[in-house]
Amino acid sequence: MSTPNKLDKTTQGLRLVSYCPVCDMRSKSMNARTLAAQGETKLMHIQCHKCANAFLAFVLVNQVGASSVGILTDLGYEDVMRFRSTKDVSVNDVIAAHEYFEKGAFHVTVERKRAARVKAPVKHARKKLGK
Repeated sequence: MSTPNKLDKTTQGLRLVSYCPVCDMRSKSMNARTLAAQGETKLMHIQCHKCANAFLAFVLVNQVGASSVGILTDLGYEDVMRFRSTKDVSVNDVIAAHEYFEKGAFHVTVERKRAARVKAPVKHARKKLGK
C-alpha cells in the first residue's frame, strides 16, 4: 500500500470541512482559510456560501487518515485573527469581572444604555411628524 503524498492529505482534510453542518450543503465552494498550522494540524475558518454560517475547525491529517473537530461561530476571519493577537485572560481578569457583575454595576450600565436607545427613536419619530 502506498503512502498518500502531501497534496492528497491536504485534499482529504479539506474534504472533511467541505460540508456545512447548518444547511447540510456539501460544497467545494466553501470559503476555507487557514488561521494557523502546526505539524499535521490546521486551524481553519470555514464559511458556507449558501447559508453564510461560519465555523472553526481543527483538521488533523496524518498517515492514519484525516480527522476534524469544528464549532459554529459568528466570528468572521478578521475577527478571529484580531482575537488571536490579544493577550490571554488572566485569573485576575476573571475575578475583576466577577466582582463587577456582583456589584450590580453591570445592570445599571445596561439599563442606562437600554433607556437611551428606547428614548432616541421616539424623539426622532416626533421630529419627522413635526412635533
